[in-house]
Amino acid sequence: MQGRLSLVAPVVLAFVVVAACGGSNTSEVSGGSAGSGNTANGSNVGGSALMLGSSGSSVSGNGTSTGGIGLGAGGNGASTGGTTFDPNSACATSSANGEPIPVDLYFMVDITGSMNCPVPQDPMTPCEVDPGPPYSKTTRWTVESAALSAFVDDPMNKGLGVGMRFFPSQNNICAAATYVKPAVEIGALPGAAKALDASIMAQTPGGNTPTVPSLDGALQHAAEWAKANPTHRVAVVYATDGYPKGCDANNTIAAAATLADTAFKAKTSIPTYVLGVGPNLNDLNSIAMSGGTTKAFLIDTTQDAATQLSAALASIRTTALVGCTYTVPAPPAGQTLDPTKVNVTYTDDKGKVTTVLQDPPGTTCDNGTGWEYSANNTQIDLCGSLCTSIKANPGGSLQVLFGCATQVGKPK
Repeated sequence: MQGRLSLVAPVVLAFVVVAACGGSNTSEVSGGSAGSGNTANGSNVGGSALMLGSSGSSVSGNGTSTGGIGLGAGGNGASTGGTTFDPNSACATSSANGEPIPVDLYFMVDITGSMNCPVPQDPMTPCEVDPGPPYSKTTRWTVESAALSAFVDDPMNKGLGVGMRFFPSQNNICAAATYVKPAVEIGALPGAAKALDASIMAQTPGGNTPTVPSLDGALQHAAEWAKANPTHRVAVVYATDGYPKGCDANNTIAAAATLADTAFKAKTSIPTYVLGVGPNLNDLNSIAMSGGTTKAFLIDTTQDAATQLSAALASIRTTALVGCTYTVPAPPAGQTLDPTKVNVTYTDDKGKVTTVLQDPPGTTCDNGTGWEYSANNTQIDLCGSLCTSIKANPGGSLQVLFGCATQVGKPK
């Protein structure tokens, strides 16, 4: 599954575990649009009544479920905002919330000499190399380093994994292996913030731009980290203020884009976000596009660069966090989840409920429009246009229902 920055409300999955109970029962809960009340009536023989909402609260017998999926296994209850579910002679016994998988961002940050260029700069005299001392009190590096520190110190980023490395290195600046080892290893915020802040503060800009070696090293480390942390989604954030300079003839934008493309299409997919700080950097879009993130975030340093940087980092964070892969929680003790009895519905922020069909056999997430299991049925991947919709509408919610035969789409 392809991994598809103020925080938005994450998509919440409500997982319902079901198990057969004594006697047969047929029941149905009909939910209208969000905010409306609808009565749920169910008949039951030898079973008990249970109403479950997406919040995980429940009431047996006559009950009320607000703002989620109402499941009636007998009894009468009111459900506010939901959809219809027929438990097929089974009763709900427990529920658990699934969570979007953890997200880790590995930053590869430019500290070349041109980061000493003044901000804001005169548009008539672009600064593309180290201007030499005396330096302005406000430079690309002072603005960017402040934005990075504010990002890692932001309490809204609690739980986000962040690691960092800087380029060029003082030694072997043209070797990818130099950039595989991080200055600060990926770690969850806020715990990692102190080390990250210290590392940012310790940097002094200077030198040329080994774009290809530094991006190669970042992607290698991100891939290694992802393999060691298979339940995480990992991405590279490549921040630079210029084009490749120095090293050899292979240090080009085209070669960097090829690296990003290969990493994004790998089995363990690593997207590349690109942050361009400076003038005339449109060619960086090709690296971002190849890395699966559409286009680079380009900062106009003739304007308010600090505000633009904060907004760009916020956008990267939001895009990375609103993903399309979710964990399936472990079932209660003594119970087993049947992967052939899973169904998915999506409720947008207007209350419209859509049943999402599982993609048929032979479909990949790249060309699918529904959902599929990841390896070992431990995660659910949302595919194609559905993934795009989730990212465009992060205020919605996804409900995963267990117990009924899975509804599968028709082959194209």
